[in-house]
Amino acid sequence: MCAGRISNRVRPLAGPSRLALTYPAKRAGETPAVPGREAGFTLIEVVAVMLIIALVSGLAVAMTPGTGRAGLKAVALETAALFRRERLGAVLTGRNRVVALDGERRSFVGVGGDVVAIPRDVAVDILGVDEQLSGRQTVVRFHPDGASSGTVLRLSRQGTEYEIRVNWYTGGVAVETR
Repeated sequence: MCAGRISNRVRPLAGPSRLALTYPAKRAGETPAVPGREAGFTLIEVVAVMLIIALVSGLAVAMTPGTGRAGLKAVALETAALFRRERLGAVLTGRNRVVALDGERRSFVGVGGDVVAIPRDVAVDILGVDEQLSGRQTVVRFHPDGASSGTVLRLSRQGTEYEIRVNWYTGGVAVETR
């Protein structure tokens, strides 16, 4: 052999002999496998499957019955807003206004016609129910001067509690997390 000349001889491999890769015959409608690639999933396919799983699990959580922490907070804030509206109505009209608890429909009802529904899984504890009014328990009474009968209302569900306090002297409404 001369320097710079390429040899055409085949050297034997040490160890087991290697066979040349052969590709199966092409069937109708198939494309041959790309040489050097192994079978598996692409990143896009994996991400698509994970996205589908996340969507399905999100729907499952949303469809399960019950009030979550956010739902309980929403009910507490709606109830406090109802109390504030009734207090303002008493001051503006110069007449007493009440918010009552309708036990049959599980809701708080204001004289102005506003209603706040209480979900079935929420427990309601009231301190300060003063009278019965047309089959409903009066939760709080607001006077034309802005004062009230005062009350403490506790809404709870599975260890989470919100307390709505109505000051008897000022009629102010406050929501606290317990």
